[in-house]
Amino acid sequence: MSKSLSITVYPSALGAEFLSVSDAMRQILDIVDALEKSEAVSTTERKVVWRLVEAHTNSPPLTITAEAFPVNPTVSIGLIADQLASTFAAGIQCLLEGQSPEWIGHDVASPLKRAFQRNMNGVGRTRIELEEGRAIDVVPSTAQAAVIALDRIELNSRADLPDLRHTEYGDIETEVCGITRWNDKPALVVVERLSREKVTCVLSAELAEKLGPSHRWHEAWDGQRLLVTGAMHYGSDGGLKRIDAIAAEDMPWTSVSIADLKGVDILGGLSVSEHLSKLRGRDFG
Repeated sequence: MSKSLSITVYPSALGAEFLSVSDAMRQILDIVDALEKSEAVSTTERKVVWRLVEAHTNSPPLTITAEAFPVNPTVSIGLIADQLASTFAAGIQCLLEGQSPEWIGHDVASPLKRAFQRNMNGVGRTRIELEEGRAIDVVPSTAQAAVIALDRIELNSRADLPDLRHTEYGDIETEVCGITRWNDKPALVVVERLSREKVTCVLSAELAEKLGPSHRWHEAWDGQRLLVTGAMHYGSDGGLKRIDAIAAEDMPWTSVSIADLKGVDILGGLSVSEHLSKLRGRDFG
């Protein structure tokens, strides 16, 4: 028999008589999401998929039952599903007691935190059954202890990440895709050439005055290429977040025909074999 998961969601005694659709559905989705992501803690490839086999409402509680199936039908996942369910249930129990299991990382903590916070506002009780004859009840008081424990996990996760914030000065190739303002200063929204991420490019007063008369601003939506000079500010994740531009130079697109490319002599008159021989340090005659 497949390993089963049962989740029952009850409305808050202090709220309405019935659950809201969003609270009921998201509560179930967040718990299942956390369960699925907990498998990734011990393996890089998911072997278990939880399939819905039953759902019913007994007005007001909503109950769903899911069963573990193998992602690959030829693989037996009985022991894997048992271990996954046991570990997850033990982790939930620890959180409800205010403890922070070491194996729970950010990916698992985020959906669990949303579910527990919902238990304090909108959902009165959540019952999780992963082991036959044993149910875990999440109520507002234990949900609050679990949220505090998850906060500790998130703080520890952030502490382990290196802070890559820094500022560099130089040039960067961009494509303009919008116009905006930053702290009441004129700015462009540009796409950085390498990362293809959108970045706010703040213009100095002199640069804004220079660009204004020389550019029709509808060009901003036409992929105008600019070589921007200034300060590049990078965030804690190492990504470019803002540019403080003091100069900008047009980089017009150039159309080159295939015939022109074929006429370019990049080997300096050498044949391919002669060029390779030269690279390898061998004479050719």
